[in-house]
Amino acid sequence: MPRMRRMFADGLTARQDKMMRGLEGVAASVAAGQPPEAADLEELFLASHSLKGTAPGFGAEDLGWVADRLCRLVKPWSPETPPDSAQLEQARAFLDEIAREAGAVVERADQETPPE
Repeated sequence: MPRMRRMFADGLTARQDKMMRGLEGVAASVAAGQPPEAADLEELFLASHSLKGTAPGFGAEDLGWVADRLCRLVKPWSPETPPDSAQLEQARAFLDEIAREAGAVVERADQETPPE
């Protein structure tokens, strides 16, 4: 299992990048007074939803819990129902928390993965 957790940990940066890219796209559209792009909304939702589902299986329950909270926040967002500024700030706070939890997952994987 340590090698599997290592693979999971190694993929966290890419997942975080997807969530951030999606959120930045949504926020830029909202700031410009435009409806958010469906692709940005989908990228943010799918990345958070995926992390919510996989993290607990690798012993990262706290990471999965935060990803679930982000997923629930962004699920109702659409081009027709964009987020308000408070929701965008909450999403940023969840992403900050995800980054902290992901760092802890990587640290644990570093400690338990034997050198090759």
